[in-house]
Amino acid sequence: MIGRLDQKISLERKAKVRDGGGGEIHSWIALTTDAAPFARVELIGGSEGEVSGQVMARIRAKFTIRNRSDISERDRIIWNGRVWNITSLGLRTARARYQILEATAGEVA
Repeated sequence: MIGRLDQKISLERKAKVRDGGGGEIHSWIALTTDAAPFARVELIGGSEGEVSGQVMARIRAKFTIRNRSDISERDRIIWNGRVWNITSLGLRTARARYQILEATAGEVA
């Protein structure tokens, strides 16, 4: 499997950060531990739909990475110039070597 982990991805988490004016804003920041792991990426489908009068195209993918416990569905992946929202972490076991993250990317067409 290690040879198939040939795509570099970035993992980000939404966090509150200081805005310089004494307040806080929400911003996406890199995970503190190995924020740019290698992954195997498999595109698994897509769909189109209408949202507020605009056509939305969605792509689904599976990202296989080395098993880790610090990722949640609230995090996101950056790959190939797109933002991928994690929809599933797959079945996580302590002895598993790899973990499959399912994610979607979408944009107005």
